[in-house]
Amino acid sequence: MAIYKGFSTKSFNYDSSTVITGLQDNDFGPYSLTDKNIIIMDLINHFNIRKGEKLMNPNYGCLIWDRLFDPLTPTLKNAIVNDITDIINGDPRISVLKQVAVTQDSTGTAILLDAQIVIKSTNELVSLNLAFDGTTGVVNSTVGY
Repeated sequence: MAIYKGFSTKSFNYDSSTVITGLQDNDFGPYSLTDKNIIIMDLINHFNIRKGEKLMNPNYGCLIWDRLFDPLTPTLKNAIVNDITDIINGDPRISVLKQVAVTQDSTGTAILLDAQIVIKSTNELVSLNLAFDGTTGVVNSTVGY
């Protein structure tokens, strides 16, 4: 079992219809986390932070927030895919199953992400459909098991 050290939302209400909501528990330290819902919530928390925003860790966070309204050129798309893949692969509890797909919504205010990841401890497949919304500033998520 992998030990993951970092921010974790250990207590939250999980609506199994795919929306993760609830209270966050701001504890730090090494945890032995195996519950798939906690793993997915930790990943979404990582995506919700801009690169450079986390105190004492300027490389933590997601590139997308700084590039939301830029035209989705092949170069930018490749940079976003690489950043998302690095974030996912940086968590020892999960890995990317296949190529991450990145598109822009029709209004140009959101970047849509589709990824399939595997939870290593159970070999369980998880489909992530995330919308990084520039108007609300949040990640809207749909997670399928």
